[in-house]
Amino acid sequence: MTDPALHGTIDVREVITEIAVSDLERSREWYARLFGKKQDLEPFKGNVEWRIGGAWVQISKGEVKPSSWGLRVEVRDLAREHERLRKVGIEVQEVQTLAGIITSFGIRDPDDNDLLFFQVLTSNPNVTGGRA
Repeated sequence: MTDPALHGTIDVREVITEIAVSDLERSREWYARLFGKKQDLEPFKGNVEWRIGGAWVQISKGEVKPSSWGLRVEVRDLAREHERLRKVGIEVQEVQTLAGIITSFGIRDPDDNDLLFFQVLTSNPNVTGGRA
């Protein structure tokens, strides 16, 4: 017989995305510009964290490996973020739009990690998952 507790929903306290970087100080400065603020935590040497939205982004010095992951950040005003990042010296890609559904642009961090900023253009729950 299976344990009924195994069929419940996951009880998440926090979500943290860890990004390995080759030069912690260079990346600390770059991510501070990206997020528009200094880090929120440096719990121990070699580990720097920012709270953004309902999650944490953590950078740590380590071996940078090519991967298929990417950080995706939903924003309320994509044009504002595109302009803000450009003004602080972060190279932003051209805005791409899937009419009536989503608009987005990509950036790369100093270690060539893939990041994407996006804005959902519909309230269709099949696209938003019911997010407001």
